Amino acid sequence: MLDNREELLDVLADDPRRIGKVFARHAYGMRRWVDLFSARVPLTDDPDAKQLLAEIVAANARHMNLFRARAIAHGVEPDAYVAPPEGEAIYERIEVIENFDELVAYAAGSLDHFGQLLDTYAARATGEDAVTIAIVTADNDLARERLATVMSRPHSAAFDAHELYRLRELVETGLYVG
Repeated sequence: MLDNREELLDVLADDPRRIGKVFARHAYGMRRWVDLFSARVPLTDDPDAKQLLAEIVAANARHMNLFRARAIAHGVEPDAYVAPPEGEAIYERIEVIENFDELVAYAAGSLDHFGQLLDTYAARATGEDAVTIAIVTADNDLARERLATVMSRPHSAAFDAHELYRLRELVETGLYVG
């Protein structure tokens, strides 16, 4: 459960346009995942691993564009988003992971955290925002299931991802207000 779920819900309730900033933030994150994970596809010889990575890339590219469209609909320029240092730390960690099991565990932890965020956003979203969040939530759940089937064992990288995302949330929520 998110440490600051109630704070995030309150911030989103105070001004419904703030969800546009949420969409911009995640469009940025999805673009980073596309860049980071697509570079990993040619590095694996395992056909199943290659397919899994390619599917993660494809899903994130689609979600990036869905979230970009929602940010724009709220008057937020998604390409103007700049991640705080706590956000960049998440992507820097992905860049240095060389072991496939560790990468899968990190991705699983990341998607688990994202699922918690999506659940929180869904509590405040309406109309097309709610539809978009529902689509991404279904895909996110499927990706988590797929990753679970290839994880050979629990890995500390999943916990690393949760901690980095937890720290980011404590900073990011306040940025929606400004």
